Amino acid sequence: MEKVNHESLHRQWQMLRFIPRYPLKITANQLHEKLLSENYSVTKRTIERDLLALLDSFPMVLDDRDKPYGWSWAKDGAVLDLPGLSNSEALTFNLVEQHLKPILPASTLNQLQPFFKTASKKLNSLSENSPIHSWLDKVRVIQPTQTLLAPVIDSEAHRIVSESLLLDKQIKVSYKKSGEEKIAEYVIHPLGLVERGQMNYLVCTFSHYKDVRTLALHRFKSAEMLDEPCQRPDDFSLDKHIASGAFGFGGEEQIRLEVIFKKSAGNHLFDTPLSTDQKITVTDDEHLKVTATVINTEQLRWWLLGFGELAEVIAPIKLRESMARTAHSLADIYK
Repeated sequence: MEKVNHESLHRQWQMLRFIPRYPLKITANQLHEKLLSENYSVTKRTIERDLLALLDSFPMVLDDRDKPYGWSWAKDGAVLDLPGLSNSEALTFNLVEQHLKPILPASTLNQLQPFFKTASKKLNSLSENSPIHSWLDKVRVIQPTQTLLAPVIDSEAHRIVSESLLLDKQIKVSYKKSGEEKIAEYVIHPLGLVERGQMNYLVCTFSHYKDVRTLALHRFKSAEMLDEPCQRPDDFSLDKHIASGAFGFGGEEQIRLEVIFKKSAGNHLFDTPLSTDQKITVTDDEHLKVTATVINTEQLRWWLLGFGELAEVIAPIKLRESMARTAHSLADIYK
């Protein structure tokens, strides 16, 4: 008798593992085939009896609108797994929920929601003196620039965009350009998502055009996934696109930068160099000369301008002249 109970328990546990989370579903016949492939000797009728018995004890959903009936794990049902989440796993899921939400596909987030809830309950159940519990109060991710509030993104549009990107499907979108009241409609081919500070962008191509464009996600008013497959340019690479100058971080022109910093402004470059060939020379008690090979980008200019009078560009001469013109313009403004 003990052997029979043991085998039934093991079989039912495997059945529960095979049942997908709603809205996906599986039939008794499909479960039967899966169990046979796992070398379980069981009939379809036994599986049907097991399912009805398990329905009373577990958060399962029976879709009996059409035959064959479909079985699902409840959308918000607790995670069923052995062993349960460890403290370290709970902490990891909590951090994933905090920091990776904007760049995960909506379907993946939906599948992870029960794990997020379980992780939160696990952490909340720990003593406040627990090292794992207190870890969340001991770490922070901060931006090195002025903190800005994130724009509001339409959650349904974001869901459809991420799913279309995941499945390589075209999207029909309603989009409001910056500074315009009119909402335009486009059919686009999604190529990649980029998070830059508080902003999230979709890299894409339009309809039958080849040029790569960038759209801010918070300007999407609606989105509809189409059946047609996305047509990706053969030579497209998201990393290469960023390196080409998109988002102000890339470019093809390398320059030999030479800057005189006040020590208070340039000391951090001893720890976080601009490039592998960076050289720092102490010129006097108050100044450092920094030379490095860098990519000539708008981001570089913004970074240098942020130091104000604490940094003087010496070379290249074109960059120095550009900085000087900006400085003169600022002087005129602040007269």
